Amino acid sequence: MKRNPPFLILVAWLVSTLAACTVSNPSTHAEPPNAPDPTTTLAPATLTPATLPPEEPPALPPTAETLPGAAILLHADQPTTPVNAYLLGTNLPAWLGASRLEDETFRARTRASGLSIIRLPGGSWSNWYPWADCEQENDSVCEAWIADPTDFINFLHATNLPGMWTVNPNATAQEAAALVAFMNGVEDDATVIGVDARGKDWGTVGVWAQLRASHGNPEPVGLQFWEVGNEIYGGKPGLGTDCPAWGWEEVWTCDGTEYITGIGDGADHHAGFLEFRAAMQAVDPTISVGAVGLYPQTDYANWGNEVIAAGGETMDFYVLHQYAFFEVPATMQEALAQPHGDWQMMRADVDAAFAQHAGGRQVPYAVTEFNLFSVQDLDNGQWMTRAVNALFLADTLGQLMAQGVDMANQWDLANGQAGNGTDYGLMNAETFARAPQYYVYPLWARFGSAMIPVTNPEDPATTLSVYAGWADAGTLSILAINKTGTPIPANISISGLTGITNGWVDVVAAPALDASAVTFNGSPNPADDLANAPSLPLNDTTLPISYTFVPYSITLIRMSASHSLP
Repeated sequence: MKRNPPFLILVAWLVSTLAACTVSNPSTHAEPPNAPDPTTTLAPATLTPATLPPEEPPALPPTAETLPGAAILLHADQPTTPVNAYLLGTNLPAWLGASRLEDETFRARTRASGLSIIRLPGGSWSNWYPWADCEQENDSVCEAWIADPTDFINFLHATNLPGMWTVNPNATAQEAAALVAFMNGVEDDATVIGVDARGKDWGTVGVWAQLRASHGNPEPVGLQFWEVGNEIYGGKPGLGTDCPAWGWEEVWTCDGTEYITGIGDGADHHAGFLEFRAAMQAVDPTISVGAVGLYPQTDYANWGNEVIAAGGETMDFYVLHQYAFFEVPATMQEALAQPHGDWQMMRADVDAAFAQHAGGRQVPYAVTEFNLFSVQDLDNGQWMTRAVNALFLADTLGQLMAQGVDMANQWDLANGQAGNGTDYGLMNAETFARAPQYYVYPLWARFGSAMIPVTNPEDPATTLSVYAGWADAGTLSILAINKTGTPIPANISISGLTGITNGWVDVVAAPALDASAVTFNGSPNPADDLANAPSLPLNDTTLPISYTFVPYSITLIRMSASHSLP
């Protein structure tokens, strides 16, 4: 009998509470018609930033600016903050199917996007996805149209991107270990995976590596990052301890301690995070396995604190999901202001919990799902498909970098339109048209691997948000987000440098916050590889640089340093 996958987030009382809204799909994440219902979050301590600049030159005392415009000062002589490349991640749900994952336009636009990692197989589907049945074409359990693990592998190879996987917590630790073997094992590995609590013998590592090879991928994939389950704290009522009345996930517990340690004996045994991690790392000890966390830590019956107390000394990273809004805010300007302060509070909340419950151990934090709204059915104005979401997402990524988050995965690469016309995706799932938020990633991908302090006199929450860094050892970068409908002139000074030789500018601009289309370097519809929308030259290279940030825009300026102070 076919098992129906879980439904996503939307509380049962939503229809009666929000009388003005018609909810057609009770889910956090959209899905195509006739699909099982989906929902969907890493970064290990060993993540290595790209090349940093050489030792900083002595400071150049800033001089008072007499030119008109905002006096922006880049502190090139100050210590840097590493930027983890894995912050530019997204999600790729299995309900897109093999045909979309094989589409060359979809692949080409993914390659050009600047994305750095993809989370699989997608939201609440992760708490259902029967990977072995999908791979072995057991259509009575996993229908043929659903993307299988080989489809994901082929997409990762075609786009030259690493992946991370969310294993099914309702399955067994041995099933998860067999998936690690399928992805990362070698064909002659005789390591025994063993028989699980339900009596199934999962054989050896080599058996699953041979299956992968027989389906066209003889070399190990090398997936490094894994997490156990998706939003476990939100289980449907009656399924387990502490599950809320408004729950949405098909899981066996909503208790943080039980999730870590497991419950039951014999055939009734449910493996916890610790058992999953041990079985998976027995197959490949190099992988990192993350545990599902929460912000604030006290929400959902103290879930986060319980998880950290029971598993904080063992987990390889801590997983968070954070959507900015449940309901639509009063104004788009309110949405644009949200990233400032919220991510700082989240970081402080999680740090305090690890200090209290895990002896202050520092583990990487992974925000493996985020976007403007958690419930697409309430986004009746399609804000997620408009320019406002591009500006919001650009500032969100900047704040994640500034707060030292190690991985972030936007929800999602492509999703499928909701009944109200909105869409979480960077691309349309049918046409692969690029949403405004898509173009945020090429700019941040060019920003660089290290941030430096920046002095910005404008209000970053309402007017102009500015980030600065090193694009490489000899190139400074500044990314600015103009949240207003008026041009903002600026004078950009650099402490620690006496001059620059040349520069390049990349701009994403919109005529209005509610615009459904933007231009990228002046082009409204660039080629799939963006080659016909190259970076523009920076005309003024004399310090301080005079530059005007156009209305409703995201601007990246890169400048080659000519001289540093002796």
